[in-house]
Amino acid sequence: MKIRWNRWDTLIVILASVTILFAWSVYQELPDQIPSHFGPAGKPDSYSKKSMFIPMMGALVMFLPFLMKWLPVLDPRRENYQKFGRFYDLFRLSITLFLGGTFDAVLLVALGYSVNISMVMCLGLGLLWMVLGNYMGQVRPNWFFGIKLPWTLENDEVWRKTHRFTGPLWVGAGVLMLFAAWLPGIWAFWVTMVLVGSASVLPAVYAYWTYRNMKSSL
Repeated sequence: MKIRWNRWDTLIVILASVTILFAWSVYQELPDQIPSHFGPAGKPDSYSKKSMFIPMMGALVMFLPFLMKWLPVLDPRRENYQKFGRFYDLFRLSITLFLGGTFDAVLLVALGYSVNISMVMCLGLGLLWMVLGNYMGQVRPNWFFGIKLPWTLENDEVWRKTHRFTGPLWVGAGVLMLFAAWLPGIWAFWVTMVLVGSASVLPAVYAYWTYRNMKSSL
């Protein structure tokens, strides 16, 4: 599997650069301590030095999508990525937008603007899960991306059925997260956590159930 630069990479670099340039342009205006974690109510409860936080987040926004680009090289089933390559690139772009948007929102909070972090996170996660769910059925067996469980990795048919089951489930969870964004901070947090937890556990239960039924029918 050859790794080539493509238009998605160019777009990722442009979007990540916009976020990094914004952080650089307001660096002198930022307080020395920047919110680095927010509690369930959407209020800052932990802070980091801007001299560490800004470079760390900038590197994450820029380089995580490219780490994802190179991971398939290490995958024994690397050729399968070509079968869902367009979606994989779209997901890398979505990660860039999500991380960049979150980074920008934190900077605005640090600058004193009134930003509803709970709403930002719910909207971002909701859209991200909708993208994942919409294309999840296209993902072919591999070691790094998708629903990676002992039962899905052992049996390609269990993988296929599990990912087709997961797709609509995650789209639905994403839509509900968008609605949760309009709830008060603490409610938005807990509703989102329940949705994320349910949408993570149910595919595992389904994969095990499918695997067991297939084994018992042999």
